[in-house]
Amino acid sequence: MAPSKDDEFYMTFVTIQVEDTLFKVPREALESQSPVFKDMFSLPPPPNVEVDGSSDEHPIVLPEPVTAVDFKWLLKVLLLPTSFVGPRLPKGGHDAWISVLKLSLMWEMEGLRTLALRHLRYPTGWKSAAEKLALALKYEIRDWIVPGVNELARRPEPMGVEDVQILGLETTLKVAAVRESLATDGYRLTAGCRAASNVDFTQIIKEIFSPDATASVSIF
Repeated sequence: MAPSKDDEFYMTFVTIQVEDTLFKVPREALESQSPVFKDMFSLPPPPNVEVDGSSDEHPIVLPEPVTAVDFKWLLKVLLLPTSFVGPRLPKGGHDAWISVLKLSLMWEMEGLRTLALRHLRYPTGWKSAAEKLALALKYEIRDWIVPGVNELARRPEPMGVEDVQILGLETTLKVAAVRESLATDGYRLTAGCRAASNVDFTQIIKEIFSPDATASVSIF
């Protein structure tokens, strides 16, 4: 009598190419987390053709905007989820968690999306305030919107062309409206002087930026 296959730990591996890098991963790990991969793997293969993913010569090719770095960070969380100190990503590794968030949104991996959002605390430094706000809007990091706009509203420099290139015109105008609220709230502004470093713009930000703001931005 032939042995039976275990329903959990008899795995099928697939070969995936991202840019010029090959990955060989358990198919079950991807399809259990993503309906996109589940639907892909459920498609019947054409007759007499080697199935994509079955070998290094016939990989599943993931197109842009997926990068090999993005995919590797996702696999570290998906296949090596924890160590003794937590997820196997660098401490304070915002770039890594942004990669996980980016792909989890693309492939509808709700569990990984929730995990990424839990680890993405608004950072001091790392990127410019405009870049952080752009990421918040693009990848629905709602906890970053208020601090991101606050950081832009408090800075002495006015909104400029570079901000428009990063955020888009509509979002830049919204931030400018938050900044202009300083004058209507009884603060005196003089030429060349903007003393707003200690001002909390939270209330006006909530009025101008809707809770589900998902404006299109050009950070990637």
